Amino acid sequence: MERRSTSLVKGAAILGLAGIICKIIGVLFRIWAYGIIGEEGMVFYEIVFPFYSWLLILSSSGLPIAISRMVSERAAVGDFAGARKVFQRSLLALLVLGLVSTCVLFFGADFISTGILQLSPDLAISFRCLAPALLFVSLLCAYRGYLQGMQLMTGTGVSQIAEQVFKCVIGLYLASLWIVRSPAWGAAGTLIGVSASEALALGVMMLFTLKHKRQLLPLGCSMTPKNSSQILSTMVKIALPITIGASILPLTSMLDIKMIYSIMGKYLSESAIDSAYVALSTNVRSLINLPASLTTALAISIVPTIAASRARKDENGVKLASQLGLKLSMVVGLPCAAGLFVLGGPVIQMLFRSISPESLEIATRIMRFASISVIFISLVQTMTGALQGVGKQRLPVYFLAAGAAAKIITNLVLLRIPEVGIVGASISNIACYAVAGILDAIALCRVIKLKPNIAGCFIKPLTASLIMGELVFFVYKLLYALHPGTLVTLVSVIVGIVTYLLLLFALRVFTPQELSYIPGGARLKRFYKR
Repeated sequence: MERRSTSLVKGAAILGLAGIICKIIGVLFRIWAYGIIGEEGMVFYEIVFPFYSWLLILSSSGLPIAISRMVSERAAVGDFAGARKVFQRSLLALLVLGLVSTCVLFFGADFISTGILQLSPDLAISFRCLAPALLFVSLLCAYRGYLQGMQLMTGTGVSQIAEQVFKCVIGLYLASLWIVRSPAWGAAGTLIGVSASEALALGVMMLFTLKHKRQLLPLGCSMTPKNSSQILSTMVKIALPITIGASILPLTSMLDIKMIYSIMGKYLSESAIDSAYVALSTNVRSLINLPASLTTALAISIVPTIAASRARKDENGVKLASQLGLKLSMVVGLPCAAGLFVLGGPVIQMLFRSISPESLEIATRIMRFASISVIFISLVQTMTGALQGVGKQRLPVYFLAAGAAAKIITNLVLLRIPEVGIVGASISNIACYAVAGILDAIALCRVIKLKPNIAGCFIKPLTASLIMGELVFFVYKLLYALHPGTLVTLVSVIVGIVTYLLLLFALRVFTPQELSYIPGGARLKRFYKR
């Protein structure tokens, strides 16, 4: 179990590092795009993504997890040929689904823009530029699921970073060329960059898979799969509830756009709503997604690890991996929430230099509530991965549906209040993820009969986060009074990170056994004793 638990944290570390790098590049991309195409252009950029995300989920969200789980189960018993067979069948299935979803978005662009959303027909340009990405990402998911199931996380990390770099280079270049035509065409340039980057990332992943073919199919192993029957039916059985569950949030995001523009349109102009929506989507959510990248990586790693332990009937291994995943999600989510709550406004101002004072005020108000949702997003992502690993992939679907219902109801109530406005959409996210995350955690504990260490998983990380938040607030106020500027924000962030790491050791958040599963754990243990 120790080797598998080490793989869990090592895999999470690799994907987490890649995720952080990608999110940083993604934030920079949005900042630079914001400076090139302006607030008006970002409206075209942001509105298309919920629809793209929904079609992407239909074609590829559940299958990578199913592939990862099925590959991991076969590799755990030495059936490498069977693992490869799963990959081959899934690649064909994702090719078909990717082609269908690309055609739907490309040819349905006009209907979505003017029929469903009843917004500018220029939105159709953005939808068409983004459509090819669906095919490339679908194929990417087959490769990533295969490699993750074989515990080769580096390939996913390399392809993700390559994807973000290509997107910046191509997208920003085209945006700067096309913005002279109109804001819609400037946004289209950034979206062409997305499609091109996915194609290039697919090439990187194919080369990585070829390079590691001996690890994927070792010499001397049987070339005949031990069990190659019912691969597709099993895959669909695993993937379908995951896909339905993953579709819930993009569908509510699509409904979000409709509700924001129709309800707030009764007391605000369309341009004012555009500004508020860009503040929510670009200025706030891009920062909220930074900590989410770490817990997403943890969720991706936890599925094959728990599935492999379950295949070996290792109940203690399942419990240990689940509790370690829960603790790591809180160790990441709680301090990020505290930091964004305290420094959300200054960080937005530091990163988005061209933001107007009015938009900054709106974004800061939104961030106050959005920061709280980071805690529950972390919980949902990790607990969903754990439930999928133990074969209970339907439960997160039901709980996320309950959360989505809470979100819609909250939106309908709060968006109607002019004093609340767009902040209501942020509060509704808290309601959504709080309902889903708490239900996920309760269900997992019941399924695997886990009694989590409340102090280690929740109380100690929360205490460290609150102390860190108070100190950061004091340091920022003191330094800002002496020398206002963005450097003060950066120094405050660094002080917060160092303080929190020291508090983790001072409060003994991790046990010596858990430290042994973390890369560099031997050195951490020595520091821990001091």
